[in-house]
Amino acid sequence: MTYLLFAVPLLFVLISLFLNKNLWLDILVLLHALLQLGLGVGAHFRQGLIGGMDRLGLFIYLITSLLYTAVALYRLGGEPAAPTKSYRIHSICLMLFVAAMDGACLAKDLGLIWIFVETTTLASAMLISFEHRKASLEAAWKYLFICSVGIALAFVGILLLVIAQPEHANLNLANLIREVGSISPFWLRMAFVFIMVGFGTKIGLAPLHFWLPDAHSEAPAPISALLSGALLNTALIPILRFDGLMRAAGLGASVRQIYMLMGILSIFVAAVFMLKTKNYKRLLAYSSIENMGLVMLAFGAGGIAVYAGFLHILGHSLVKAAFFLSAGNVVALYHDKHYHKVSGLLETHKASGWLWLISYAMIIGMPPSPLFISEFLIATALIQSGNWLILTLLLILLAVIAWGLGKASLMITMGKSGQKQKLQPLMVIAPASLLLLAAVIGIWQPALPF
Repeated sequence: MTYLLFAVPLLFVLISLFLNKNLWLDILVLLHALLQLGLGVGAHFRQGLIGGMDRLGLFIYLITSLLYTAVALYRLGGEPAAPTKSYRIHSICLMLFVAAMDGACLAKDLGLIWIFVETTTLASAMLISFEHRKASLEAAWKYLFICSVGIALAFVGILLLVIAQPEHANLNLANLIREVGSISPFWLRMAFVFIMVGFGTKIGLAPLHFWLPDAHSEAPAPISALLSGALLNTALIPILRFDGLMRAAGLGASVRQIYMLMGILSIFVAAVFMLKTKNYKRLLAYSSIENMGLVMLAFGAGGIAVYAGFLHILGHSLVKAAFFLSAGNVVALYHDKHYHKVSGLLETHKASGWLWLISYAMIIGMPPSPLFISEFLIATALIQSGNWLILTLLLILLAVIAWGLGKASLMITMGKSGQKQKLQPLMVIAPASLLLLAAVIGIWQPALPF
């Protein structure tokens, strides 16, 4: 079954070369997504179905599969007007992008993970520039350049990890944990710093987050959903795997301090820029920076907050993907991304208006959003550890972010509009399904295997 993860998209890429209609390309992508999801669900109930994929890999893989299926359904209802040749390249890059994320979930060798994460950069750059506008091309090049710099820093971290091993160096993290006693603590610390900064660039953590607002705002809505809900999680995998090695070496305290620093800095940056941004897709991008900062803060706080971190990853992925798809509906209806020029969404298209408002309520952590539980547990962990200053700053920043995003949401949804418009049902069903699943998880509060 493992070979299917890579054989099927390659086969579908070959098939796509002979398809001359956008509809057939959408169906091909949907088939890939359904197969991906089916394998993930099967692996959840039958351990070892996807050989070598552990609980962390399967967790991220299942999230990616859910979002990919929703995106495939959304594309099917979107009726793209792009030329078939351009749309074919877009579909090919999309399937390769997802296959590269699958590889990162499957790999245990840090070098292989690095290769797969870099491959996601190359594939997704083409997806960001799909509309071939000046702004989208600039965003794609900015994304490619900054993430390449980040991935180069991560490669330096890998080289330092090799230096940390006096003999028989390898990059298999399970083997490294078993032989942690022979690894130099100094070089291991240095390696983690470069790994954290390098892959943290891909996650969108401050201060190397500059690519993310441009890329997320300029990409088509389905791609923005995958970038925010799936790619950021994939880039988190090597950091979490390396984290296990650092804790085994007795260096967990220094790791948590770095998590806390980068987490609160990312939330601060998101809050500041949300007050100035007029493009509603950029607002959602800064919200992604904020939420990944919350994830790092959770892992830094430790204790019950570690569970909260994984729950936050799951909740944010579902809600933010639905939010970006809802933003795609707004773009389709108004053909403008500035919220000062958009109003009356509830009157123009009631379903999209409610999707936007529910997405907003859930992304700021209002029940039954799983983010309510995760943020509550993060606050509890900060209180238990005596981090009152960080907790106070966090609450102020979250209030600023909720106000900034809420102001834009009210301007978009309320007021009068010229006329009612229609969208394809799948453009509503796809985000609504993700929000419903997120609400179920918020009420159910699953016992995640971490």
